[in-house]
Amino acid sequence: MGHQVSDGQARNAPSGVIRGYDAVTGELLWAWDLGNPGLTGLPPVGATYTRGTPNMWTIAAGDEELGLVYLPIGNPAVDCWGGDRSEEENEYSTALMAIDVTTGRPAWHFQTVHYDVWDYDLGSQPALVDFPAEGGTVPAVILSSKQGDIFVLDRRSGEPLHEVAEEPVPQGGVEPGRLSPTQPLSRWHSLLMPDLTERQMWGMSPIDQMWCRIQFRRA
Repeated sequence: MGHQVSDGQARNAPSGVIRGYDAVTGELLWAWDLGNPGLTGLPPVGATYTRGTPNMWTIAAGDEELGLVYLPIGNPAVDCWGGDRSEEENEYSTALMAIDVTTGRPAWHFQTVHYDVWDYDLGSQPALVDFPAEGGTVPAVILSSKQGDIFVLDRRSGEPLHEVAEEPVPQGGVEPGRLSPTQPLSRWHSLLMPDLTERQMWGMSPIDQMWCRIQFRRA
């Protein structure tokens, strides 16, 4: 199970720790806290799991044969600023993570946005399918993202079954020098729309339209 989060409220938000329970007895079997991976159960008295870490607020999917659970991971707390995130937070945020259901340890992860400061966290349950391949099928997981990209991964390893390109992206904004120079783009299928242009700005009056164009230029 994951944890609900209050978006953008405070850096010191509840932890995104992932916990596994015995479905029969309710006993806590393991915990995975990315900020303290050595802690596999409850924190010591008076301590907490690492606060503000990326969480899983949506729905997971599981493969009983492989013993893996696929977790769509969100953002660290304070979604749109990353100046004090840890290396682990930047590695696992906005990523699909496969976790070993018997141990609670990560098996692999695939990140869909690097250094996400746009709240592009993964919000949809991944779909497990037998994907057509040469000579038969491959156990795959299909992952859709907020940007409209649809990724197809081998659910045993996390390797893309179709090309994922690292495309150059703009570097402006509130955190110059921290943004990733590239972002993953699915070459299999994308619902991305063409880039907005100033000509497309709309307003009920010419003044409204002018104001929209000014805001567009500033963005």
